[in-house]
Amino acid sequence: MKTLYGPVPSRRLGLSLGIDPFERKTCTHNCIYCQLGYAPSVASDISIDGVSPETVEEELADFFNSGGKADYITFSGSGEPTLWKHIGRLCKFIKENFSHIKLAVITNGTTLWRDDVRSAIGIADVVVPTISAASEKIYKILHRPNKNATFEQYIQGILKFAQNYSGEIWAEVMLVDGVNDGDDNVLELSNLLKDMPIKYIDLNLPVRPPAEKWVHPPQKAKVESICKKFGKKCRIVGKFTSHSHYVANIVDLSENILKILSRRPETAEGLSAALGKSSEEIALSLNALVDKKIIIPLENGYFKIRNE
Repeated sequence: MKTLYGPVPSRRLGLSLGIDPFERKTCTHNCIYCQLGYAPSVASDISIDGVSPETVEEELADFFNSGGKADYITFSGSGEPTLWKHIGRLCKFIKENFSHIKLAVITNGTTLWRDDVRSAIGIADVVVPTISAASEKIYKILHRPNKNATFEQYIQGILKFAQNYSGEIWAEVMLVDGVNDGDDNVLELSNLLKDMPIKYIDLNLPVRPPAEKWVHPPQKAKVESICKKFGKKCRIVGKFTSHSHYVANIVDLSENILKILSRRPETAEGLSAALGKSSEEIALSLNALVDKKIIIPLENGYFKIRNE
């Protein structure tokens, strides 16, 4: 498959079949914590062709017609999916042909000021916008947005989308130690979010190798304290809470594999011996991590973290 990846175990979405409409990182942000590394940002007022919509439609049909299963179909991947010119067409295609599968859009929120984008993704079941900064200063440090972006336009776009959207909004707050986990930003962010029609406030952490090596997650106690300040809607998504034991086990295994690969490249056999898991379990997790472009296979049988 060229544009689909997975289904991969997701902390929040169970088994998530991802759609990545771009062949390389294409984003309005260049976040310090991005697992895809550094890449020049693009403006939020453009639309990009990316992969052909026919290709995505064919791959989706092939996947489900061959017995494939997923809890969600999720627009995500190598950057900001709402920049894709054809996202509205695919949202309609998914809803018309796979209505039994929920549709999610993971977005940094920078394009939601646009009428065409709000209309395109308005039929999704879940939209997950990133809202990690409460001021222009922290927004620029954390996300390193395109030079044409402003904090005000970004926040107002999310607010406008939230006013008319009938699905669920899960606000994602990526916490970076020493950047946006201070009391002032947390208080301002809490005030900003409390009036939005949000179902969840998800605290996420940069646990995978980030674009900047100095980026680290806050200590566990601090994250838990921040979650309490956000109130009952808040949940820490660093720990998987799916009802599916199968998915939860795969997530745990994948995280343990990443801990090893973050230190050194390793083979499937080596991972199996180190973690005490069968070759089949290791292969399943490795394939999922490769599909999601988190790790890459080397010619000598080893695997390594992407952009390590």
